[in-house]
Amino acid sequence: MSLSYSNLPVYVGGANSSTIGEATRYVAATDATVSFSASAGAKRNLGKSIDTDDQFKFQGPRTANISFKFILDTTFGATHNQFLNDANQSAFFPIKIGTNFYKNSYLSNYSVSISPFQPVTVAVNFISMNPPSGDAIKQDPSPYGGGTIPFNPDGVIYGYTCSVTNMDDVVGNVQSQINYTKEYTRTPVYTLGSTNAETMLLDGVESEMNITSTGLENSIDYSGDKLASDVSVGLQDIDGTAHPYIGTLTMSAGARVLTTNYSVNGGDTVVTTAEIRQIDL
Repeated sequence: MSLSYSNLPVYVGGANSSTIGEATRYVAATDATVSFSASAGAKRNLGKSIDTDDQFKFQGPRTANISFKFILDTTFGATHNQFLNDANQSAFFPIKIGTNFYKNSYLSNYSVSISPFQPVTVAVNFISMNPPSGDAIKQDPSPYGGGTIPFNPDGVIYGYTCSVTNMDDVVGNVQSQINYTKEYTRTPVYTLGSTNAETMLLDGVESEMNITSTGLENSIDYSGDKLASDVSVGLQDIDGTAHPYIGTLTMSAGARVLTTNYSVNGGDTVVTTAEIRQIDL
């Protein structure tokens, strides 16, 4: 018997927590992927043939990478999506998909996609330091704790309900798409006598914004082009309510435009893209 997507909801708990309350931690995910990988290498010894019963040596712990995409909305309160809060960027989170529990999960990156008349979506990637071992895929027979998921269409954030500030300092005054990515560099900490890392240290944080438009303010030189003022996107629903954690995506003054390009096809208009990057930590 196959498992339906309706039995595999996604929940992400609070910062540095080991428990998840379904009614306060639900994520409006549209897809989810979990990938387990063992760190194996071929076992080859001089003068000896490969032993078919002992072909590999294992050089590190098993890894579990979790990725999912969800619709950004203001229906859910401040207890939801806390992993997007910059105050929690050093923290770990518990994740539950169906009823499979992934402990000590650290955010690797997230990406926000904004297009006109489409819901704003966020794609996230986590790595779990303490995933389940030997478990089958388990369904959740009563998502959201058996209650009704409080999804309100008016709370969905769309591209046309967002606001932009100072975009024409970088590109033309017609922007058709914006993608924002935040990347976290981390180092796992291993202890003697353990096969898994207990924690991860935050080494660096970088942000990147890619803007598609119909023109460029100017071409860049060898050092790029430094922003003289903040370039930002306000994420709010049709009623003007902002998301509690990433209500505004900002590339601050001093960030640099490091890549620009443009292209044109016969019978079409010029299409340009600009990439802005900044170092947050």
